[in-house]
Amino acid sequence: MILSVIVPCYNEFSRFPTNTFEKFIIGNPDVEFCFVNDGSSDRTGDMLEFLRENYIRNVTVLHLPVNCGKGEAVRRGMTLMLKTSSSKYLGYLDADLSTPLKEVKRILDVMKQQQLLLVFGSRVSVFGSQISRLNYRHYGGRVIATMIDMVLRLSIYDTQCGLKIFHNTLANEVFKHPFLSKWLFDVEIFAIMKTIYSANDLARIMKEIPINEWNEMGDSKVKFIDVLKIPFALISIKKKYKIKQLNAYNTLDSSNELLPSFTPSGLK
Repeated sequence: MILSVIVPCYNEFSRFPTNTFEKFIIGNPDVEFCFVNDGSSDRTGDMLEFLRENYIRNVTVLHLPVNCGKGEAVRRGMTLMLKTSSSKYLGYLDADLSTPLKEVKRILDVMKQQQLLLVFGSRVSVFGSQISRLNYRHYGGRVIATMIDMVLRLSIYDTQCGLKIFHNTLANEVFKHPFLSKWLFDVEIFAIMKTIYSANDLARIMKEIPINEWNEMGDSKVKFIDVLKIPFALISIKKKYKIKQLNAYNTLDSSNELLPSFTPSGLK
């Protein structure tokens, strides 16, 4: 396998695009999926088992006994696939396929061509793209994105897009420990990156790629109370990772052994 994709699933039975996943699996035998059933109370588990039985080579299912939230579900799936799969790249994607599966292959191709360690989608509307979002979610998202940028200071347009792909060596570091937040774990991923790399290195090893198509797929699993907690969660993240403004001339301490193993030449 070249790519393992983690798909967190919570009560997805009524809207899960089974046929779309089946067609993609049949046409892309070098891609495998790990569906994480995050303590669903509906028949999501049965549906995922159906997929595993019919596509056993390309589908793994992990059942969590209680709902842990998207961040922990993704981390558990990543941990499992890092132990059991030989995939060079691992990513995660929302179960509703707001970001179409064809975008996964497209940004993976960019990742391989440019020898990057992390690529992530961005829901920025550019000429020729088809980004369909409800207005209140778009503008609310921009407010949250501004708050996130004030903490991370990385000028990332869209940290919350549900499509990210990692080189397996980087994934080993990023998903080692549980995240602070159930829903802002994407922010923590970039915070972890800042503890490992200098600004120069981050610009060289990761890339934000505008996706060509994104469609709003109904109700969000994020509750209003979770939105109210965002400022406090961001403060906790900033404190935990001791985030400061990165100087473009900062470099890693010479004792840090992560950078040499992650340089592009080591990915060939």
